Amino acid sequence: MPLLRCSSQLPAPPPSPVPTAKGSRNAANEPLRHFLDSATQGLPELTLPDAHMPAAMRNPALPSVIDYQKLKQGTMDTVLRRSAKAFGAFGICGHGISGQDLILMANEARHLFEDSDAQNHNDKRHRQKDTIPCVQSRKGTLEFTAPKFLDDHKHRKFWIQMGNAAGKLEGIVEQVIMALSEEELKGMKMEDMESVIWVCRYPQDDNESDENDTLWDHALRFYLPMEHCIFYVQSQRGPLSFDAAPHTIVVTLGKQLEEWSEGRLKCVHGEMIFMPSRMEQCDASFSIEIKCSSSNLKYKSHPHHKSGPLITLLDQLLFLLCLSFLYQFSHFIF
Repeated sequence: MPLLRCSSQLPAPPPSPVPTAKGSRNAANEPLRHFLDSATQGLPELTLPDAHMPAAMRNPALPSVIDYQKLKQGTMDTVLRRSAKAFGAFGICGHGISGQDLILMANEARHLFEDSDAQNHNDKRHRQKDTIPCVQSRKGTLEFTAPKFLDDHKHRKFWIQMGNAAGKLEGIVEQVIMALSEEELKGMKMEDMESVIWVCRYPQDDNESDENDTLWDHALRFYLPMEHCIFYVQSQRGPLSFDAAPHTIVVTLGKQLEEWSEGRLKCVHGEMIFMPSRMEQCDASFSIEIKCSSSNLKYKSHPHHKSGPLITLLDQLLFLLCLSFLYQFSHFIF
């Protein structure tokens, strides 16, 4: 009886089947519940650790965005200067130019550049391409500076909208300069600054723009995109990118401001990257940009503005005397 011998060697009889009749399931599970409760009493309580992420990834450092109304009240000057020191850039929201106005200006700007392209094709002397100067501000006076072939009744709507926007942008420029001049740029006045408002088309020809020159030819640069884009900043701390939209003006510092502040503020190179939209028939994007510069600043270290050896008035007189002496000497010999 091998089967009987094997069964007799079992340490305990097999468990009885769990009854499945109605009303007996809870009774059958009761011993199992007591067993599990007693078995888990000695186990320590286990908890999962908190998710660990570097602070730089949790809260990436970005330039500050300052409300224009608070800037006029003088309550955000410190925040503006701190962002200018840390990133060479900051944002201004609540600028007063509505998104609907910018959409209308973008539509008018498209027609403006179409006429500009046609003029460039016919007349090689006018090479506006992707930027058109619109308004110049000097000592509080605004003046339209567009080429004459664009100054006609055909683009009357655009120039009216640009004039309204220019008045608001000029006030923002003044407030930013006042905030910076209180501490970092002592002695700088709004009267010393000249600004030009441009309408720009993107994407631009990379061969036309020189990063070094764009850094050197201004003190401040204001960017107002007419649609959502990615703003890229290349600073001494490394590259940085963030979202930009029509409700915010991005301001970057140029080389003139770095020299004026004696290195306390650092210049950065800014660039807007627009995402092409398949819904649009035209893949061009537009922005309003302002360059503020000062003619009082001297470029001592600009590689493109190195001055050659100067010939003084005394050197010229000595040169003339030598020529006169040589002439008389040759006349005496011959």
